[in-house]
Amino acid sequence: MAETTGPLLEDDAGNRFAPAGREARIACFVPSITELLVDLGLGERLVARTRFCIHPAGAVARIPAIGGTKKVNLRKLEALAPTHAVLNIDENTVDMAEAMRGFVPNVVVTHPLAPEDNLRLYALMGGLFGRADEAAALGRQFRAALDALPPAGPAGRRDVLYFIWKDPWMTVSRDTYISAMLGLVGWRTTHHDP
Repeated sequence: MAETTGPLLEDDAGNRFAPAGREARIACFVPSITELLVDLGLGERLVARTRFCIHPAGAVARIPAIGGTKKVNLRKLEALAPTHAVLNIDENTVDMAEAMRGFVPNVVVTHPLAPEDNLRLYALMGGLFGRADEAAALGRQFRAALDALPPAGPAGRRDVLYFIWKDPWMTVSRDTYISAMLGLVGWRTTHHDP
């Protein structure tokens, strides 16, 4: 694959990547990032997704779904010949990432922990896949939306137990993206012992 020139970009695991050329073939295993890549105009470069990557429906319908966020069909993925796999520390497994490293040249790891981390995520995806201007514009819109939120005062503070999965039941902890989002509106995730 032809690489473009530019500074190396670093993912959330400390891996460094050269900006990809127009031939980039992206497999994304994070539903929200699949949607982001489409929003950045990269839908045609997506070659694989999870069955949970369902938005925007019209854009992802043509992209093969080859598993979930924890387990994918590696043979199908290898046959699709991705140049990049986009993963997330909380969504995907270490074993999945290691298996992909055997045949995917670039395994990009993300880990936003707070809404503000989206700005870096946008810059990484935009810079890596030749959509820096689009990512910067999206970042400005996002920053403006964050800045427009009223401060969450103590009067509206509420404790919540936020469930993310059933069978087994799973909840979020306080050091997660979801917890940080809830904090923006004055909600706090409660401590729990499963």
